[in-house]
Amino acid sequence: MAGCVLRYDGKKGVTYTIRFEHEGRQVRERLGRASDGWTARKAKAALQERLHEVRKDDYRKPSKTTFGTFAANWADEHCDANDLKRSTRHGYNTIARCHLLPAFGHLRVEDVTVGRIEAHLAAARKAGVAPASLHRQLACLSLIMKKASRDGLVRENPVLTVRRPKKTRRRNGWRILTSVEVRVIERSFDELIAEAASARDRDDLLTARSLFVVVLATGIRRGEALGLRWRCVRLMNPEPDGPTLEVAETWVRNAADTPKSEAGERTLSLGPLAAEELTQQLSRSAFKGDDELVWPNPRTGSVFMAKRFGELFQLVLDRAGINERVRPFHDLRHSSISHGAASGMSPAALMARAGHSSYTTTQIYINLSGEIFREEATLLEDRMFAGRTTATASRPA
Repeated sequence: MAGCVLRYDGKKGVTYTIRFEHEGRQVRERLGRASDGWTARKAKAALQERLHEVRKDDYRKPSKTTFGTFAANWADEHCDANDLKRSTRHGYNTIARCHLLPAFGHLRVEDVTVGRIEAHLAAARKAGVAPASLHRQLACLSLIMKKASRDGLVRENPVLTVRRPKKTRRRNGWRILTSVEVRVIERSFDELIAEAASARDRDDLLTARSLFVVVLATGIRRGEALGLRWRCVRLMNPEPDGPTLEVAETWVRNAADTPKSEAGERTLSLGPLAAEELTQQLSRSAFKGDDELVWPNPRTGSVFMAKRFGELFQLVLDRAGINERVRPFHDLRHSSISHGAASGMSPAALMARAGHSSYTTTQIYINLSGEIFREEATLLEDRMFAGRTTATASRPA
């Protein structure tokens, strides 16, 4: 059985095609351009692979289905089949619509090659797209091409061999508030509340201040805070439990949803400051029912929008003289967990309190805090060396 490699020099560069016989007919299969990484040697190897498939009666003629046609309804079908969250569906649809379809939609599925994917990544990086965003695109694309492989449209998932952009350290973009800055921000909130020009501004600032204190004290996520209802807050719990806050619902993309993961469903102990802040919020709120939001819009009872909190928080930062960017909610959560690590909270407790599914994520905060867990080291030595300390340990002369 014979075949050959055809090289075509066109206006768009060199293209490689292979030709061979299958079931008594000549088959031509376009491999790709030199700009996508194809060479004469790779084309000859591809030809030999096709001939081997023909001999084994395992050859399938490439489909003419375009990536755009194949991927158009992929996200909904994938999420329905795997019972994924509404927010996950929205994320996949957004990535496919805004990034993958514009880049690959016009191509046949089998033409979404390693070379084309890496060229897309290079162009996106040059345009300033963050590595984290590109990794999300690759994760989505990999799922699509995995299904294409199962459906026989491609021989293998090309994303598996793509050179991925190096991720920047996530903590580099964090702004961790110091204890001094926290006190200055609290004072700035109080000053702006006292100076409020209208009842609307005063009520919103009081709500924002309460949010600030409790998010910083507990480290709950934005959606967990905005979706928190009074039935999940227990301020009069008897000892030893004391006041607690249960994370059972989150507000994501303008709708209530379940927490981010199973680990996100958790109950947190409240310190005296957070408990007092929530007590005051309950006393002044017009919406006290079990199903009412803890931090609603003070006038309507609907969700207190994150945008409004961000606007007020920026006013407070300006008053406090903090010029660096501090992200509302995100950096408050990061500050809370990082200070928890620095205070000596055990890694297991820190992971549970933060609602992390992976200890790897918790480790980032531990490393960032610079905490060396001296007490734990002392306890370990006491156990291993029968209670001796460096001061009493015998040393050779």
